[in-house]
Amino acid sequence: MRLSTESEIVGTWPQLDVPKNYFKVANNFEILTSRYFPETPPNLENFIFKRPAKLTDLLSSFLPDTDIGVFVNQNFKNLIANFDVKSFQFYNCKLIPADKDFAHQLSATPFFFLHLIHVNTIVDFSQSIFEDLKTNQMITVDNEEQRSPFLHPIKLFLKETPDLFRSPFNIDLLVSESLKQAIEEATISGVWFEEFKGNEFYIDE
Repeated sequence: MRLSTESEIVGTWPQLDVPKNYFKVANNFEILTSRYFPETPPNLENFIFKRPAKLTDLLSSFLPDTDIGVFVNQNFKNLIANFDVKSFQFYNCKLIPADKDFAHQLSATPFFFLHLIHVNTIVDFSQSIFEDLKTNQMITVDNEEQRSPFLHPIKLFLKETPDLFRSPFNIDLLVSESLKQAIEEATISGVWFEEFKGNEFYIDE
């Protein structure tokens, strides 16, 4: 799952900017990571909806694409509530329009920040295959603790197949075909899809 960048869809990219002096604010988004959830919710107040931007259901921001998460509106939040989403949290946020004409639209549709972290717990390591980047050998491990940073996933066996999750050992957000179809049928804007080109996935029988 990717965020749209085309000007005819988003107006300008990214659509959101950080407020002035934001990085001096306690608990700003720098406390967010794709590895774990923060102990304290991040401060995501007063992000600026830029003047040339167009309003979409998912918004691009100063945060690096979807590496950590994504700003989504109530429509998207309601839609994924009917699907299996793994290791996620919603945080409240407040968007401020640079163009006051958008004030009513932003207040009419609440936005949230969807934070997703890695879900390595769904991987069956004993069946999965990794490439040792030091030796180019294909090996298996019994658990995550045995996997060194030099082991690159080639084939991952999953114990379950969620509809939306962050790819293990990768920053990509993966969606099931059924969720993809639901997003497209609901004409959710600001997002597009491409086939995952990383490791192969297999379902644990």
